[in-house]
Amino acid sequence: MVMENSRYKILMVEDEELYRKAFMRFVKEEELQYDCTEAESVSEARSILSSEKFDIVLADYSLGDGTAFDILDLVKDTPIIFITGIGDEKVAVKAWKAGAYDYLIKDFERNYIKAIPITIENAIKHKKAEEQIRLLTGAVMSTDDSVYITDMEGNIIFVNKAFCETYEYGEEEIIGKHVGILSDEEPQSTDEKDSCQDFDNREVDLYHRRKDGGEFPVSLSVSAIRDENENAFAFVGVARDISERIFIEDKVRTLNLKLKRGSRIMG
Repeated sequence: MVMENSRYKILMVEDEELYRKAFMRFVKEEELQYDCTEAESVSEARSILSSEKFDIVLADYSLGDGTAFDILDLVKDTPIIFITGIGDEKVAVKAWKAGAYDYLIKDFERNYIKAIPITIENAIKHKKAEEQIRLLTGAVMSTDDSVYITDMEGNIIFVNKAFCETYEYGEEEIIGKHVGILSDEEPQSTDEKDSCQDFDNREVDLYHRRKDGGEFPVSLSVSAIRDENENAFAFVGVARDISERIFIEDKVRTLNLKLKRGSRIMG
């Protein structure tokens, strides 16, 4: 059964009326929240897809004027689920590798129809997760702050563009390196003595090293990335170059000292 109450637009491309009717009957009996559109051929599907968007496309592999691969070429961001006959498992795997979200094997008793709702739900959740990842990746890659992610052993597994520009490393040079390359003060491991977890959700000021060995002050925030069970499996560090802030603070301190000396002389 569908696990959410969302209403989905479904395009079913199937040239056998018996299977189309069986699916529509199942949707009605199970009271599934689907708005279904039917197509009997690749050409009909092409016409429909030219003017309508769908959440999911269900496509039988063998169609009168082509195959489900022709449908796959027509859909871009829409998940497509191949439905193949028994004995077409190799075709199904090929479809999966070509970009289909999943495939179902059509049986004579039409039991495969019962698996369609959960397959649809999973496909849509997968698409939403991919969209969120693209959105987050875009945001991380475009930020001016240096962002890096380490695994639980302290090995760097991701850096953004700002990191590469600030630390003067190419991405291929820094990925796989231990985070200790950035600073002797950097939280590096999950050991009790020196743990990233001790820095979790904290902001600290320390010095980082560029590729050439030059040091500069940063404000570093480290947070754990957790799974659905709240277990940490990676850490993300966000470092901001605070050289200008330190420079201004030094200028202010120098000015204050001069003012104090001046007041003592005047007194």
